[in-house]
Amino acid sequence: MEELNPLVFLAGWALGIVSGIFPGLHSNTIISILDSLNIQPAQLALVIIALYPAHLMISIIPAIFFGIPEEGTVLMILPGHRMVLQGNGIAALKTVLASAIVAVLIALSIFFISGDIYKTAYGLLKQHFPYIIFVFSMILLLRSKKPYFSFPIFVCAGMLGHAALGSDMPDPFLPLFSGMFAAAAILTYKKCTIPEQKDCEIKPDFLKYTAIGVVAGMFADLLPGISSSSQVATFMSIFIPLNTLGYMATISAIEISEAIFSLSTAASIGKARAGATAWLSKMIDINSELVPLVILFIISLSMTAALIFLLRKKIARLAELDFSRVNIIILSYLVVVSFLIDSWLGLFVFLIGAGLGWITIKLGVERTTLMGAVIVPVLLLYFRI
Repeated sequence: MEELNPLVFLAGWALGIVSGIFPGLHSNTIISILDSLNIQPAQLALVIIALYPAHLMISIIPAIFFGIPEEGTVLMILPGHRMVLQGNGIAALKTVLASAIVAVLIALSIFFISGDIYKTAYGLLKQHFPYIIFVFSMILLLRSKKPYFSFPIFVCAGMLGHAALGSDMPDPFLPLFSGMFAAAAILTYKKCTIPEQKDCEIKPDFLKYTAIGVVAGMFADLLPGISSSSQVATFMSIFIPLNTLGYMATISAIEISEAIFSLSTAASIGKARAGATAWLSKMIDINSELVPLVILFIISLSMTAALIFLLRKKIARLAELDFSRVNIIILSYLVVVSFLIDSWLGLFVFLIGAGLGWITIKLGVERTTLMGAVIVPVLLLYFRI
């Protein structure tokens, strides 16, 4: 990239920190606003490649400690909360950070041959994508503890997702996931004592899950509509038992590897699976700028990981807050931001999602079943139903 301005890069990185820590400020929303300001394409591309990885890493904080997810961190809130309740919130952070760094190293080792792999695999599999997704979904439901409840919840979540994603809301994922996961958890919250968060060493057990997550993330970039790390982890759980640390490491590895490999798919098959990468494709020729883009991505991610690691003890103190009060603030925030961004329709989706999430918890159904909200719309699109 010819116009490499360090100050522009740092500005993009700072915006990624802000958008990641405050749910509702999605990176795509920030990029969309910046695009309307007539910034030079090369400079905006520099902002995007700094903002995107910073946002991915920082968004783990509200997912673990506040239970407020984005599309990619939906499943992270479940094991994350368990670890916080055990006093292992810092271990959760360190696991995610370590998994992200290792995932980058693994992804880099195969990145420059991945383009040829994508060209071949995409040609062979593209006609079979809807059947692959359908079979995985059925296996997921049949393996659930209560399939007689899982099926209707999956379908209801799918109908809600189809309506939300088919609307003209600026950010349908915000009310959809915040309602089904964050609000539902708050509505079923039972006050308990949060232990002091221990800064203990993490075991290398997570490494195998990281390696698997990178492969899954690479494969997921082939599948249109099923590229969220939470969706991919949901399908992975069908075949590979994931413990608490396994979930954390896997989702982190999937999310980071998907982001990196989205640059490869954009350059090789012309398919930008990540929103930020799609914006980059409009600004610059990704194929000719592939190497500097990857380097800048890694720099931004490394800076963010270092920041989180250095502040880990201060971040962990969030868990010591009185959540009976904090939950009221969080719920109020989610209601307001859903309304401000997506108007009355967003508020309606939020309320319906909260009710569906509450029923799911009360029935003892796996909350991964709610991922039908994005799986069903993709299947309907494929089969033109």
